Parts: sequence; C-alpha cells; structure tokens
Amino acid sequence: MCGLFGISAKKKNNLENSKLLENDLKILTKRSQQRGSDTFGVLIKDQDENSIFKINQEPSEALKRNDFKKFLNKKLNNRKSEYISIIGQTRLVTNGSKFSEINNQPLIAKNIIGVHNGIFTNLEIKENNLKTKNYESISIKSDSLKFYEQLSDLVVENKFIKNYLDLLQKVKGNYSIAFALKDYEDIYLSSNCGSLYYYYDENVNFFCFASEKNILLNYLKESEFFNKNKFSFNNSLIKKCLKQTIIFNPKKNKISILENEKYNKNSADYSKSLENKFNSLIFTNYEDDLLRHSRLKRCSKCILLETYPYISFDNNGVCNYCLRYNQQKFLGEESLVKILDKHRSKSNEPDCIVGLSGGRDSSYGLHLIKTKYKMNPIAYTFDWGLTTDISRINASKLCGKLGVEHIIRSAKIDERRSHVRANLLAWLKKPHLGMIPMLQAGDKGFYEYGRKLSKELNLKLVIHCTGYQLEQREFFLGFLGVNEKLINNPTLSDYSFFNKINMFFRYGMQYFLNPAYFNSSFFASVQAFIHSFVLKERFLHLYKFIKWNETEIIKTLNEEYEWENDVSYGKNQWRMGDGQTAFNNFVYYTVAGFSEYDNFRANQVREGLISREKALELCNQDNKIKYDTLKIYSEVIGFNLDSVLSKISCIPKLY
Repeated sequence: MCGLFGISAKKKNNLENSKLLENDLKILTKRSQQRGSDTFGVLIKDQDENSIFKINQEPSEALKRNDFKKFLNKKLNNRKSEYISIIGQTRLVTNGSKFSEINNQPLIAKNIIGVHNGIFTNLEIKENNLKTKNYESISIKSDSLKFYEQLSDLVVENKFIKNYLDLLQKVKGNYSIAFALKDYEDIYLSSNCGSLYYYYDENVNFFCFASEKNILLNYLKESEFFNKNKFSFNNSLIKKCLKQTIIFNPKKNKISILENEKYNKNSADYSKSLENKFNSLIFTNYEDDLLRHSRLKRCSKCILLETYPYISFDNNGVCNYCLRYNQQKFLGEESLVKILDKHRSKSNEPDCIVGLSGGRDSSYGLHLIKTKYKMNPIAYTFDWGLTTDISRINASKLCGKLGVEHIIRSAKIDERRSHVRANLLAWLKKPHLGMIPMLQAGDKGFYEYGRKLSKELNLKLVIHCTGYQLEQREFFLGFLGVNEKLINNPTLSDYSFFNKINMFFRYGMQYFLNPAYFNSSFFASVQAFIHSFVLKERFLHLYKFIKWNETEIIKTLNEEYEWENDVSYGKNQWRMGDGQTAFNNFVYYTVAGFSEYDNFRANQVREGLISREKALELCNQDNKIKYDTLKIYSEVIGFNLDSVLSKISCIPKLY
C-alpha cells in the first residue's frame, strides 16, 4: 500500500536550517518508498501558506529533480512562521489513474489537503453532472479524492470534529489518513487498521509520523535533527494510531487524542470559525508547468511557439516560418482531369489504385475519384498493426456503398507491434523528440505495397489522398537536428540529398548513443527509411491538385456514408485512423508544449482558412489528453499506460 509520512517542528529545534530538514525529508521518503513507488508528493505547511509538490514518478528519482530541489529551497529558506509542517506520501496506485493530476497525493479538496493509505469501498461521487468517462481527458476520481471532497463539505463552524468522526463511522474499508485544513496549522492523523505510527516529544517540540513502526524508528535513528541537536531518542514515545484521531498543533506544541468511536467535545478547543477563506497558496510542479507554458512566446501571425525547432521572430513577433511561407499553388483540377483521362477505363475495368487508410481525407478522396471523376478504382489498405477499428468500419461502409473492391495487405501484426514496443521502451531509456517518428516506422509499408500492387494489378496510376501543405511538419526533422525547409509539401523522397545524408547520420548517432534501439526492429526500421526517403515515388497526390475543404469533407461523409467519428479521439478527427498519432502528440505537447495540431492550425492560418484566434481556440480542444485512445494503444502494443505516461510527464520540458 502507500507510505504516509510527516514532520512538524519549531524553529528553535534548529530545523530552520533547510539542509537538515531536506535530509530528513529524503530519509523518510526513501524509507517509505518500499510501500509504494508509483508517485511522490509533499505538502509544506508554513503558517497559512500551503505549498505542494507532486509528480507521478518514483520517489527516489523525484528527489533528484532540479524542480523539486528548487521547490524545497524556495519553501524552506523563505519561511514565514516559527514552525513548519510537512505531510508526504509515496503512492502505490490501487484506485484512480496515477496519471490524472487530481488523483495524485497530497490531494487538494475545497478546504482540505491530505494523504490516504488504504481503500474506501462505499464512497459515491456526489456531482450529478460528473462524467465517469471523458474521451478527451481523465475525470475518474480515486476513492481517496472522493473521501476528502466529502470531508471538505463537512468543514462547518464549531462542528467539524463531530462531522469528521461521524464520517469515519460511515465509511467502509481500511484507511490511514493524514491531512490539514488549508487555513489552520493543525495536523490530523486517523487510522482504523493501525498502519500509522507517530512520535511526539513535548520536551523538544517535535512531531513526526510514518506508516510503519520500523520506518519511523529507522528514520529517527538516521535523523539529521537528532544527530545535530544531540537529543536523546525515547523509543517509548513511538505510538500506534489505531481507531484514533491524533491532532497536533505545532504552534501550541499540543497533541489531542480522540477515540474515533467516542467523540468528546471537550477534548480539544475548536470553537473557532472554519469557513473557507481559500487564501492559501497552492504551488505544484504541474501548475508551474502550466504557468510556464502560458508564458511561451507565440508567433503574432500564426500560433507557433518559441519551442518549435529552428524558429525565430522578427521585430513584430512574426516567425520565420510565416515570413518565408507561400500559400500552396495547386496544380489545378484541369491538370488532374487530364491525368485521369489518360488512365480511365472505357469498359468499367479497374483503372487506378487508391490508398485508403479509413481516415476522412482518404475516404473523401476515394469518394471524389469514384463519383465525381468517374474512375474505377481499387482501394487498398496497409494494416501495420495500428489501424483503428473505426477506420476499418468507415472504409467498409465507403467501399460497400461505392461498389469498390478493397484489398487489404497486412504486415505480421504481432511482429510490427513488438517493434513499436521495443522502440518505445528504448526511447524511454534516453528520450529524444527527434526519434519519435521511429515508433511508427512500420507504417511506411504503405508506400511499398502501393508499388507492389501497381505491378501485380498492372495499374500504373496509384493515387494517395495527400498533398495539401496543411500537413507540412518541419518539426519532425527539426527535433532530429535537420533543418529541411519544406515548400509546397514535397514528398519524402524529394527532400534534399544533403538532408537525407544528415538524417541518416543523426538517426545513426541516436542508435549509438542509445544501444537499446538495436533490437528486433532494426532491419525493419532501415527498410522503412529506404522506402520513405530513398526510393523515388510516382504516386498522384490528390490534394496537390484540388483544395482541401474540411467542412465539405465532413458534410459529405456524414450525409452520404453515415460516417462514424472516433469519439475517443476527440473533436478533431484528423489522422483518427492511425492508432499511433494520439501517443506521439501527447509526447510532443508534454515535452515541447505543442503538437501536430498546433502545426496544422498554424498552416490553416497561413492559408487563410481560419483566424489566429480560432486556431488558438481549436488547439485548446485538440491538445486535450485522448486517454481512451491512449489506453487502446497501450493494450494493443502491450505496455502499462500509466507507467509510460508518467515517465513522459517527468521528462524535462523545453520551456
């Protein structure tokens, strides 16, 4: 289960020396980690200021983080009062995703900040309007958070202790809890199972607690406080909190012990008002990230951020990508028709091959080729292991109604998925944003099968429903260290010779810096590079000829084919047919502060399709966490989602 711990002392104990307190905190954390190592968090309570640091990372690793060291330095060296209290937890996740910030501890409710070890089995979510499932976020609450939210509602003048003990009699399951009211100094401990021990020495004005007696005992033996101040340790002062509530007031150096089943209103003076003043300061690394992200400089014309590779701004705040951007010059429908006329069958025999991923762009493209341009296509799909079920359904609907033959070529699915898993685990050992595209190297067989089917079916015209430079993404290579200036959305094989050599060299460097990449996927990855960047392609890219109209595409697919949106993917259905996309965008957004969506919307602004304000609004929706999609991805590939997302969230940010 989880490890709870805490320290409370006055300045006269010489704990004002931040190094002493920091070392004691490290000792308690490392000792408690044996009870849970999924997440780490601490509350530092200084007068009416509550400062919180929590992160879904192994506690011993969290202690090494620069942001945590800065947090301690700031909070311990700028103390306001003569006493200070710390409440912490090392969590073993049993209920509520650890990746959800609201579930990680210390938990923050309206009036209360606290930690919990155990499982409550009979708590209801009170809010009638709360979704238990949110396709673009995570809102499922842990039992611990539900408890503290209910307890927070019971903070009523002159009645809190009675209300609290009444609640403890109603809950089922086992619990050990430690918490504080936001605006008051008291520390509360309660347990119905005895997994909570405390030490209180009135003579030296020192109070501490932990989940196990041995943890507390070993901490006290190693404590910098006891060693530096040469206080004698009294083993008999270690007490078990069992079916009791312990209330310690550091300001008064006073402890009160209440029997949970027998409330004595005279046992402590709580006549003060407990209304919610909410004047506490909540400081977390998560909120700090949000603040720093909100302060990132964006282009004044499009919306690209300062973390975008090779970006610069002129005196007016306009980025270099906008300054050199030329709106797409389409080859035109007339040119398209001329090409199609050369290949169009006069006997209704197949005359072309159309790549069909099942996403909206390729589906609409197949619709146009068949209905508007009167071609006789054969559709083909390459299933590399991450083609989504929804995209398969949509492709089936489309081909069925159009009467189009649909050829599906499949890789060795288990093998391709194992390649993704191997490269993902390798990437986590030494994260580098330039290597993210390697995770989906397996999908490049799409090009190769287009070439193969062209020969097998003796159909020279292969159409891919791509080509609009809205999908132009310089940052893919930019993070690798390659500055490829993309103009009019060139194909991968059209990249400059110098940059192809540069890419090969830089990918190679990452392999040697991180030998874990030399796994079962190695030869398939090399093959994907050749298929993508070396072999010349002769496909027709539909949207190089005609404009891409999002409104028209959605309207046509919905009305004529009963198109099914992938609700788990969110409101923006661009690239919904690729099960890898949501994961990649999560990584980019978490580490760099932007995703493919920001890039896509920036290009829409440059093309004059939407305003900058609309682009910002859409990106706020686009970049929400697609947790359900990520969950499906993790189950298909075979890894623990919360563990991987937690590691990613702990990668140092570029901002």
